[in-house]
Amino acid sequence: MNSITYGPPSEPVDAIVTDDPAQATGAPAVYFLPLTPNGRGISDAWSAAADGEPGDDEPRLLVISGDEAARDPSVRALAEKAMAVIGIGMFEDSFRGLADLVLPGTSYLERDGTTVNLEGRLQRQRRAVLAPVPDVLAWLAKLAGRFDVELSPHASVVFDEIAGTCFGGISLAELGDRAPLPAAEAKALPAGAKKTKPAARGKGLRLVAYRPLFSGAAVERTAELDFQRPEREVWLSPEDAGKRKIRNGAPVTVSSNGTSVELRARIARDLAPGAVRIAAEHAGDLHATVEVKAAL
Repeated sequence: MNSITYGPPSEPVDAIVTDDPAQATGAPAVYFLPLTPNGRGISDAWSAAADGEPGDDEPRLLVISGDEAARDPSVRALAEKAMAVIGIGMFEDSFRGLADLVLPGTSYLERDGTTVNLEGRLQRQRRAVLAPVPDVLAWLAKLAGRFDVELSPHASVVFDEIAGTCFGGISLAELGDRAPLPAAEAKALPAGAKKTKPAARGKGLRLVAYRPLFSGAAVERTAELDFQRPEREVWLSPEDAGKRKIRNGAPVTVSSNGTSVELRARIARDLAPGAVRIAAEHAGDLHATVEVKAAL
């Protein structure tokens, strides 16, 4: 079993869990867990709602959903400009002096529905205990009814309504205990292009340029989602890193046919020897076969 420490290790360990990429230097395995909330749901919601740029008009009514959002300085700055503020959360103290009206919220253990984690896995969420307040979806449905807006109080019905836009049309009943990763998008080859074969041993490494899970127009234009952008790093197998005397976190040069980029090495135990991974936006004009050397 790997030993895991939270924060900077005081002695050599097999793996660390940290929110600071600088602490990754020298560790053979690092699990990066950002302190910021998971913004994938926000990105998906924006993409589903519209492709236009957000307006610059100051809000007249601000609805804050969640205690974490209520403590965010940028949200509080918006609240100061709004004519009215409504908060939805579990703790009244989170909204004290901020909201004109606080409505009851529930935790993930108190409601049915789904969760999308940092990897993009869509997971079924089941109620474990009954909340001491009405379910959020239930009172939202009653509130909508007063304005002649039809909204189901049942999570399964609401999920079916949005599944076609956000989740590829999957039904709630199809979500099992083990959630798969989202399917990779198939990209058509340009006219006349041919698939490249894996590089032969000793003649360089085969480059796999991947598209990160978090991408799209919403991420590109929003500074708050920058933490989801891929690091400037190249992933190598332990075997290839050992042959080239490259340490985890060390600066390296990746080159092919006169083109080169400087990245930081990341040793990945699940990567097969002979292949390296680089985010597409950092791969630049590199070809399918590359050389990786420790930077001088």
